[in-house]
Amino acid sequence: MTEPTDSPPPVDDCPLPVALQNRNIWCFATFWSVYYLAAPVSYIGLTHANLLKAFGNSDTISNMPSAMYLWLTALPVIAAWLFPHPRYLKPLALGAVGLMVSMTAAVAVTLGSASATVATVVVIAHGAVFGAANGVLLTAMWDFLRRGVSTSRRGKALGLTFGIGPLLACVGALLQDALFGGKLLGGWSFGLTFPNNYLAMFAAVSPLLLVAGIAVAMFRIPFDDDWQKDAGTPWAEIVAGVRQFVRNRNVLRAVVIYVIVYSGGNAIFQNVSLHATDILGKDSDTLGMQSFLRFGFKAVAGVLLGLLLAKASPRATLLATTSILLIGMTWALSSTGWWFMLTFGLLGAGELFGAYFPNYVTTASQKPFVRINMAYLSFLTAITGFSSVLFGAISDRYGRIASFYTAAGILVIALILICLLLPPNPTPKEDVTDSQTPA
Repeated sequence: MTEPTDSPPPVDDCPLPVALQNRNIWCFATFWSVYYLAAPVSYIGLTHANLLKAFGNSDTISNMPSAMYLWLTALPVIAAWLFPHPRYLKPLALGAVGLMVSMTAAVAVTLGSASATVATVVVIAHGAVFGAANGVLLTAMWDFLRRGVSTSRRGKALGLTFGIGPLLACVGALLQDALFGGKLLGGWSFGLTFPNNYLAMFAAVSPLLLVAGIAVAMFRIPFDDDWQKDAGTPWAEIVAGVRQFVRNRNVLRAVVIYVIVYSGGNAIFQNVSLHATDILGKDSDTLGMQSFLRFGFKAVAGVLLGLLLAKASPRATLLATTSILLIGMTWALSSTGWWFMLTFGLLGAGELFGAYFPNYVTTASQKPFVRINMAYLSFLTAITGFSSVLFGAISDRYGRIASFYTAAGILVIALILICLLLPPNPTPKEDVTDSQTPA
């Protein structure tokens, strides 16, 4: 297996016409924009933790949807093993969207008709299903982008996606705020009380996710018509995929560091959200404000990080996002009163590490191995599910501040590893030439 080089990325490494590449960019941006609009539900964590807390559960139980989400992200490895050909990308992605739609509707029905115990179980199951489905979507979407958009246009794609998308998440946050008292809207609200406010949220998101499915269906990607010509047995293909993953040091190191950053910068989000109530008072329901700040800052960071990727290197975006997360945790440890709320903005901006680490792995991967490498990234991300449970346990036993210090320490380690182990431009030499045939 050819070892990746550190040479600058090629000017245009996609065989599709520019018009089709631009179409794919818009499909990618549309999918994630809709997903962002649905963020109060599609982002497993804050809403779920606060909902379970309202049912009287402990911090540990309230962190379970996030933990289940992360544990089930291992599923894409199996999907990539069983359905490796690019022609399976769309069916897998559309099937994943269908599962998300169905499970979100199930939560809405349960909140309107079942006991707190049953609702708790279903909300946790919602996190599990989204973990499995979103893991498959993640691998498929990045494979779409790698095959259907040249490396030189990826800065444009990510800047557009993560500039516009978070703005729609701010719209979703305003709607969420209107369901929870309307603090961002001058007191205007829909007048719903618990649990009907949560019920309405899940019920609205279920059909909205269907629009994301339409964007997936419109992707056009090239693939080699003779893709399976020299393929061996399924077991041989699996072994080859594992071997190239282990031998590609840039991919392997990036995935390991991604898991570390995820543990320190994302798994702590639920505790930060729960801590806002302690600081501002039990009558201060700030879920909508939390989401608005989280995605408002992310929108600004999305544009700037896209420019940074276009002007600098893939590694520069990793350093930037991880540093912002560390600043966010430092702010959480040092701020008081309503100033604490800026923590959600800083963590939201840094949360874009979840886009730029996959971009780094995608850039470092040969095209035939993009999806399997992303699947291994998703698989190893399952480890961070234990971080959510760990932070919940630390919080229950030692207090939430102790969990904040733990997260900050993890992020410091991640920054050191990025500087020492990852090259700026991990571009591989391609062994396979794609045909011009769009799928």
